[in-house]
Amino acid sequence: MMYKNLKHTTVLFLEDNITFAQHTVKFLELFVKEVVHCISIKSALKLFSELDIGVIISDLKVEDGIALEFIEQIRQMDKKIPIVVLSAHKDEDFLLKAIPLGLITYEIKPIEIERFKSILQKCESQLKELNQHIFQLKDNIFYNSKKKVIIKNHKEIILREKEAIFIELLLENKDSIVSKEEISQRIWQNEQMSESALKNFLLRIRKSVGKDLFFNVQGLGWRL
Repeated sequence: MMYKNLKHTTVLFLEDNITFAQHTVKFLELFVKEVVHCISIKSALKLFSELDIGVIISDLKVEDGIALEFIEQIRQMDKKIPIVVLSAHKDEDFLLKAIPLGLITYEIKPIEIERFKSILQKCESQLKELNQHIFQLKDNIFYNSKKKVIIKNHKEIILREKEAIFIELLLENKDSIVSKEEISQRIWQNEQMSESALKNFLLRIRKSVGKDLFFNVQGLGWRL
């Protein structure tokens, strides 16, 4: 099995059974970039907001709540991140409530190695699909070309049509500089682009996504 996307992914592992967690972390580290382990929902949410998390694996019940509450909060921030729930017991009520939350799977512990590999392969497939139209701009800043949004610290920033075109222009020229003439031709097309229009346009993007996303090369143009 190939785990190309998982190899570049940080997994958030929420589990309060320390012995099970230690063995599982060692197993996961064979397939992923990094495993961040925590024992409470509070700490998991904090880590999710601070780090670039690509997959979540969660126990059903931890010291400060149940996975349903945790996942509902995650889904408010990220609709697509792969989520796996583990439990010592089957919970039909949880399963019914979790269906709209789009889990990869709900598994009963302990999990056989081959079954766990199969779960990771499902995560890999979902990551592959997501990553086909997601491009990294900066640390913790990504662009989704399908949805035309900037993803910054797991929060989506909706772009206007011209803003999306500008971001895609910068991505196409990631290793070079985009000139004012190129911006005028691609974004304004047959319209007149004044200096003030360009300045206001760039200020608006910086206000939305941050002033450090792209910078000006004096007299030449702009680049990521």
